[in-house]
Amino acid sequence: MIGAGLAGLAAASRLARNGSRVSVLEREDRPGGRLAGERVDGYALEPVHALIGAGDRALQAWIDELGLRDELLPPKPVTTAFADRNSLRDVELRALRDVARIPGVRRLHAARLVRLPRLLARYGPALELGAAEEADRYDDRSLADFARLYFGRTVLERWMAPVACAGSLGDPAEMSRVQFLQHFRAHGLARPGVLRGPWEDLIERAAERVDVVTGCRVEQVEPGSDGGFRAIAADGGSYAGDAVVLATPAPLAAVIADPLLTTPERKFLDAVRYAPSFSVAAALCRPLTARARRVLLRAEATAPLASAVVEPGFRGSRVPAGCGIATLEATGAFAAAHPETPDESLEKELIGELDRLWSGFASSVEFTRVFRHRYGSPRFDVGAYRALARFRRVQSDRRGVGRRLAFAGDYLMHPSAEGAVRSGERAAEELLA
Repeated sequence: MIGAGLAGLAAASRLARNGSRVSVLEREDRPGGRLAGERVDGYALEPVHALIGAGDRALQAWIDELGLRDELLPPKPVTTAFADRNSLRDVELRALRDVARIPGVRRLHAARLVRLPRLLARYGPALELGAAEEADRYDDRSLADFARLYFGRTVLERWMAPVACAGSLGDPAEMSRVQFLQHFRAHGLARPGVLRGPWEDLIERAAERVDVVTGCRVEQVEPGSDGGFRAIAADGGSYAGDAVVLATPAPLAAVIADPLLTTPERKFLDAVRYAPSFSVAAALCRPLTARARRVLLRAEATAPLASAVVEPGFRGSRVPAGCGIATLEATGAFAAAHPETPDESLEKELIGELDRLWSGFASSVEFTRVFRHRYGSPRFDVGAYRALARFRRVQSDRRGVGRRLAFAGDYLMHPSAEGAVRSGERAAEELLA
């Protein structure tokens, strides 16, 4: 196993549960991938919101399997607030007609959402997470074009795009409509929750159950003399195995597995696009809200802030009692436009944007941590599902002739923790089969 993010650890857990001997080789000095955070003075400072929804069935089942249900579940309920000029408005969506209550959504446009359930029924199984072979039939229109055509501009700008971009960091003008529809099929209007503990608890428990070698930068995987594989590390170390799962970002997988790839596989991996991520985890000296609050902003090309989650602290939680914590995530476009800008400048801009909407936020910040990732979130732009379907067919052909090489990662499923876990488990199942 190469890569100890969620996908790699999920695949390793599934293989180990089946009795396989698994070694996970991780280039960083600790597991977790993009989810790796820090604990400082009782605060769990993490780069990604610890949100979980009712549709995240694979993630919840894995938490249960690892014996962490009592520590992480049930999630704390979250209130969703939408930006309204210089303020925020909490909106509970119980039915599609409630979208009209979101600031800036025209009632006529919201009324057209009566079409959405009919469209979901028409597309059927193609909207299941991971159903690339079926979804490619509908991968012909961007979310922006789809939403404007069927519902109206304000539904796109004030609801669909903020929801879709908060997790994926994508651009609604380029994002395939399939991505939003798959998300809505899985979660609908159900209110998300926040895990009671940090991602780190899940990562550490999963890593304890397999052999994880950190600080191991694998440069290449080659065919072994016995029909298996050999992973060559930068320090000259060599690791042999009967099968390999590459659970790294697609561009890294293309380099590492180059001697084993067919031309179509190489082209697919090289073409996968990522939005870089920039996030700020802020420790707050006081709770700013009685319950966790998710802030969604209108998706604009020049906007710095995509979303934020602010939580109060209580005994035994991710936050000290009587305090608070906030995770602010920049838009993918903003992070991409400032690769060399000092962290302090970008941090100030994100905090300032939330303070503009939530008076008193900036004065409550005690200290912060900044997280940058080059491969923040895979982009499922128009055409991505068609390319993924072709890649899956090639993978099936190669397994048919006995190749024991699999790929795992959210870029193969959906840009979410659920997508990463499902992808890892699917890779393990393919090797076991």
